[in-house]
Amino acid sequence: MSSLYLVDGSNFLFRAFFAMPPMQTKTGLPTGAVRGFASMMIRLIGQERPTHMAVLFDAGGQDKRAALYPAYKANRAETPPDLVPQFALCRKVVQALGIPSIDAVDAEADDLIATLTARARAAGLPVVVVSSDKDLMQLVCDGKVALLDTMKGDEEGKRYNEAAVVEKFGVGPQQLGDLLALMGDSSDNVPGVPGVGPKTATQLLQHFGSLDRLLAQLEMAGNLGSVELRGRDKITAALLAHQAQLRINRQLVALVDDLPLPQGMGTLDDVRRKMPTREPLIPLLEELEFQTLLKRVTMPGGLPGLPDLSEQAATAGTAEKPRPAPDPDPAPPRERTDPGGPAQILTTQAELDAWLAQAAASLHAHGVAIAPLLCGPTDGHRQTLPRHATLAGVALWTPDAPPMYLPLAHRYLGAPTQLDWPTAQAQLSPVFASPAVKKYLAAAKDHVLVFAQAGLPLAGLLADPCLCSYLLDPAQDHTLPALVPQHLPTSYPALPPREALLVQGRRHIAFDEADIAGAASLAVAEAHATYALCGVLLGQLSKAARALHDDMELPLSLVLAQIEQHGILIDTAVLGRLSTQTEGLLHTLTQEITALAYPGVPAQDTPPLNLNSPKQLAELLFEKLGLAPVKKTRGKTGLSVDHAVLEALAHEHPIAHKIMDHRSLSKLKNTYIDQLPTLLDKRTGRIHTTYQQMVAATGRLSSTDPNLQNIPVRSGLGQEIRRAFIAPKGHLLIAADYSQIELRVLAHLCQDRLLVESFQRGEDVHVRTAMEMFGPESGKDPEKRRAAKMINYGIIYGLTDFGLASRLGIERTTARDYIREYFVRYSGVRTYLDKLVEMARAEGGARTLWGRFRPLQEINHRNFTVKSYAERMAKNTPIQGTAADILKRAMIDVQADLQRTHSPVRMLLTVHDELVFEAPQDLAETAAAQIKMQMEQAASLLVPLQVDVGISQSWADC
Repeated sequence: MSSLYLVDGSNFLFRAFFAMPPMQTKTGLPTGAVRGFASMMIRLIGQERPTHMAVLFDAGGQDKRAALYPAYKANRAETPPDLVPQFALCRKVVQALGIPSIDAVDAEADDLIATLTARARAAGLPVVVVSSDKDLMQLVCDGKVALLDTMKGDEEGKRYNEAAVVEKFGVGPQQLGDLLALMGDSSDNVPGVPGVGPKTATQLLQHFGSLDRLLAQLEMAGNLGSVELRGRDKITAALLAHQAQLRINRQLVALVDDLPLPQGMGTLDDVRRKMPTREPLIPLLEELEFQTLLKRVTMPGGLPGLPDLSEQAATAGTAEKPRPAPDPDPAPPRERTDPGGPAQILTTQAELDAWLAQAAASLHAHGVAIAPLLCGPTDGHRQTLPRHATLAGVALWTPDAPPMYLPLAHRYLGAPTQLDWPTAQAQLSPVFASPAVKKYLAAAKDHVLVFAQAGLPLAGLLADPCLCSYLLDPAQDHTLPALVPQHLPTSYPALPPREALLVQGRRHIAFDEADIAGAASLAVAEAHATYALCGVLLGQLSKAARALHDDMELPLSLVLAQIEQHGILIDTAVLGRLSTQTEGLLHTLTQEITALAYPGVPAQDTPPLNLNSPKQLAELLFEKLGLAPVKKTRGKTGLSVDHAVLEALAHEHPIAHKIMDHRSLSKLKNTYIDQLPTLLDKRTGRIHTTYQQMVAATGRLSSTDPNLQNIPVRSGLGQEIRRAFIAPKGHLLIAADYSQIELRVLAHLCQDRLLVESFQRGEDVHVRTAMEMFGPESGKDPEKRRAAKMINYGIIYGLTDFGLASRLGIERTTARDYIREYFVRYSGVRTYLDKLVEMARAEGGARTLWGRFRPLQEINHRNFTVKSYAERMAKNTPIQGTAADILKRAMIDVQADLQRTHSPVRMLLTVHDELVFEAPQDLAETAAAQIKMQMEQAASLLVPLQVDVGISQSWADC
């Protein structure tokens, strides 16, 4: 979807200046801020892929605000001398990246941003303002304007919509100018009203709605009416005395959205982003001596959002690339930059026979890319659900044959007769089932599942470009439309948008209703892109990443497809009883909370209490009960009642615990107890979760619809929910769970003597840690073991003394002593974790034991918070990622053995470090022993892997 990104260039540059170390060229030209600015821009382009973009700089002149109030921004320090020449260099970088650069003369860049935003909104084009300037948050409007602060939040930055602005300031974007006028803005030297800080200003605006109404009340009555404030009389006097200044303030902080734009900026087409070329970008980076950035920009295939600017790509247009000799296994596919002409649409058996005969030599020599078009039910993002999908048609592409499209189920008025499925299946099966014909398939997990359900099992799968992309950088977009501009030459045509084919006016159609010619063009383009991308991406994978692709991720996608196809049986009667019970418990909890809120008041006389309303809860806790607010934001009251706040309040009043219990119970009821029966497949009577293989940066798997990872393992209600997952009659479930796998991985990687010794001896590692830290008698103290366990696992996740103190209910100084003592005893852990951070700084990321790489670009950042987060990821990723890889290896090995022996045992679920199987009763014991053995042999570590196995009728009882 098209969007206009407006970058506050001066804001970006100042942040880069203070974040980056000083740098200069051999001639003495300062470039540190430019280097940071260029990296931020390239990262922004890669993450957001804007279609329209402009960077706006303040350029001096006579701004009307200074004439209105001479002291406006008079407190600003002079621009650092080293920064002055870097403004012009940044403008050159922006232009070299193909982005319009606009200077605000006799105005502020904020006003030009507001003006461009107004024009884009009038044209129906969404806007993203990229800045950390709070003034620009006045522009935020849900669905139309968002503000992106790239230096806050997660790796992709903090994105502000209206709710996020309310959370930050307590008022919405439309009231933000009034708020700044009342409380002042020290960064711009705008004076606030004495005694009116953020809290008071927020209260005034929540009561009056706007500054105009507040001033009208003061002029009319000389007082604040019914509003209740602490220090009300002093605030009233201050507001009366500063009415004139308030009106000036409001003009100072207001954004101007009707400025004339510079020449050449008459329409939105003038801010359309263009793809950069080698000239002038490469010479500019060479001039600035940005060698690392130059290598990144010119890497074969290009960076995300940028074209291929490598030397090979620069010469690609003058001569055809040499084609390697045919060797389909394990070499990447043969290079070919054109799709090979229009698609042949095959509608008869004779046409398909002729194509297969013509393509036979190419299929066996070079392999084939397959692109199916699916029809069937869709999810909330209009993506077809693979397990319910049927084939509308399929495209095959191989280098030395015409591209072909085989329509199978296009059903619309005037559609030609198409080949019936049994005939097509019989003709395609030899190709699909042949290991000698290498296959290239995007999103392999989903499509293999569709083919299997259609009776077309696939063998010989060699590469999935989406998995290749995931292994190169897990944070990127791994869909074909995103991969094509990232990795193929700029001359390569963009994929036809599916929306153009599937949207008819206001109506969305499926592929079975789509025009066959359009469907053929799309499917062939996707097949060729799959083939071309595999040729590029396989070559970019390191040796370790290629091994992960070939031996782990690609085989795993086939295992996951089978798991999703099997599903697991649930007992709806158990969930029905559980729903009734939890409804009663929720009612009882509500009564208990009401009694605590209104002590001594008969139940029939108490007002109704909506525990799902943050506003009502905040009023109850902080106004009626008088508890001290912990933090601002969340909801229109401006006071948070989130879980952390309730945990903090639990020491002051028992009502907080009751509210937390109610929330937890309500969430499990709504998410699982009541929802699971609605997700039953009517055809199978089972739940079929969908596994996400390319989401977590550590390599862990996640699941959706339903998300089975979030059913609490240790809570009583979580166990009762698991009791509803059952085996069918005559079968049993087997649950096999790795014991303390992440700690065992840590022991192997750090080789700490005590940790390795504990696992090699088969000791309770948490008891041993308690005894090491607190003395020999502590091994018998459950609380000391709990503290030791919290520390053991907390070390992996970067737990701080504050976090440990909060979880154990101890003083922060005590928690700090605990962590210090742990590292004294387990010095090998400390040394290893420090080494991980050093390695991440040197390599730009973290690696697992199998070489899975996670880029951590912020590891050298000067901002403490940003750098600290990256350091935690540098410590956690090798441990958690290696544990995830071990589980994947085990899944592949176990499934291969089940298939080799034609076993009736089925793998049904993978949840965290656990695998769940379904087996006939008479085979369950034998199967469990075999599964345990294979899981424990999935990796060879310094310490033994241990798997706990349970067998029962229900998952809970396992």
